[in-house]
Amino acid sequence: MSSVERTWDFVWGRLFDGRTGMFYNHLAGEDAHGTKYLPPPELIQRQIPNPGGYGTGMEDCMLNAGMMMDAVVARHGATGDRGMEEYASEICRGMILAASVSPKKGFLPRGVSPVDGKSHYMDTSRDQYTNWLYGAYRFYYSALSTEAQRADICRCVLAMAEKFCAEVIPENGYSFLREDGKTGVVGKMWGDLGFHEYLRLPMLYLLAWKLSGDARWKDEYLKYRDEALSRTLDTESFLDNTYAALQCQFSVRTVFDLDEEPRVREMCMEHMRKNAVHYEPIAMEKADLLMTPTGAEWLEIPYLKWEESKFRFAGIYGDVPYFVPEPSDFREHLAYYPLRAVGECVSIAALCPGHKVAKSVRDRLIAVGEFVNYEKHRTCAPVALLEGYWLTAK
Repeated sequence: MSSVERTWDFVWGRLFDGRTGMFYNHLAGEDAHGTKYLPPPELIQRQIPNPGGYGTGMEDCMLNAGMMMDAVVARHGATGDRGMEEYASEICRGMILAASVSPKKGFLPRGVSPVDGKSHYMDTSRDQYTNWLYGAYRFYYSALSTEAQRADICRCVLAMAEKFCAEVIPENGYSFLREDGKTGVVGKMWGDLGFHEYLRLPMLYLLAWKLSGDARWKDEYLKYRDEALSRTLDTESFLDNTYAALQCQFSVRTVFDLDEEPRVREMCMEHMRKNAVHYEPIAMEKADLLMTPTGAEWLEIPYLKWEESKFRFAGIYGDVPYFVPEPSDFREHLAYYPLRAVGECVSIAALCPGHKVAKSVRDRLIAVGEFVNYEKHRTCAPVALLEGYWLTAK
C-alpha cells in the first residue's frame, strides 16, 4: 500500500466518525480511535474544561473538514474517481451539521459530540469559519455536489453572513459573538487584525453574494474589499504559522476565483505567487526536520487524555474563565506543527494558479508520509499531507 493510501486510511479510519461526519483532533491514550476519550455531553454542555473545547480533541473539526474537502475534490479532479462522491458527501454532512446544530443561526461550533450529535462548545474562531467556507466553496462548485447539498450550503452561508453583518460592528469590537451572545477569544473580523486576516470577512460576503445572487451581499463585500486587499497584499511579511498562511491563501484564492474585476485578480495573483515561492522550500525544511531519528520519536509521542492534562488559567473572556492545556503537556506538538506544515506549505504553493510545485518537493511530502508510523502516530496533522498531495496530483 502506498504512503498516500496509508495516510488516507489513517485519517478516515481513526479520526473520522460517521455519527457526525467529522474528523477529530487526536488519539488519546492507547485507543485506536479519535473519539474514544472526548468529554461526555454533560460536561460539554457545562463548558468543561473550557468554552472552546481546547485540548479535548474536538476543537478543530471544521479546520479538518475544509482541508479534507479540498483534498477530496482535488483527488476527484486529478483521477476522475467517482468514489470521491461518497467521501465528499460524508464531509458535507458534517459541515452542514456543524453549521446547523446551534439554536443561534450562523454560529459554527468547532466540533460536535458524536455521542448525541448535538453537544458542542459555545466558542469558536474565525479560523474554523475560514476553512469551512473554503471547503464549502470548493465542494459547491465541484462536480461532486448535488442540488440539495448546494442548497444546504447556500442556506448555511447566508445564515453566517446574517450573523456577521449583525455582530461584526464597532460596538462588539468588530467581533462575531459566542453562542451565548458574548465576545469570545478569536472572533475579531475587522479593525486591528494581522494582515493575513482581513480578507476573511469579505470572503464570507463574497460567497453569500455569489451563491444567492443577492445584491445586498455584493454591497457588503465591496464595502470591505478594497481595504482588505490593501491590508492583506501590501506587505512583505510572511507568517511563521503555516496554518494561518494557508488560511490566508484560501481567502485570497476565493477572491481571485469569484471576483471578476481584473485589477483585483491581478493583485490576488501577485500575492499567491509570492506566497508560493516563499513557502514551498519551507516544506522541505520541515520534512528534513522530521525525517531523523529524533523526528521519528516526536512522531510517536502520545497524547494525554484531556482529563489527565494540566490546565492553566488563560483569562476571562465574555465574563467566563478559560482554562487551557499547559504547552508542556503537549509534547507531541514537536511533530504536529512541522508535519502539518509540510502539507500546508505544499498546499499554499499549489493554490497559486499556474505555479507548478517542484517534483522534489512533492516527492519529499510523499516520503514524509512513508516515514510516519501510523500504528503509533496520534494527531490529525496527516490531513494536511493529503491536501498537499492531491492538490499537486495533476
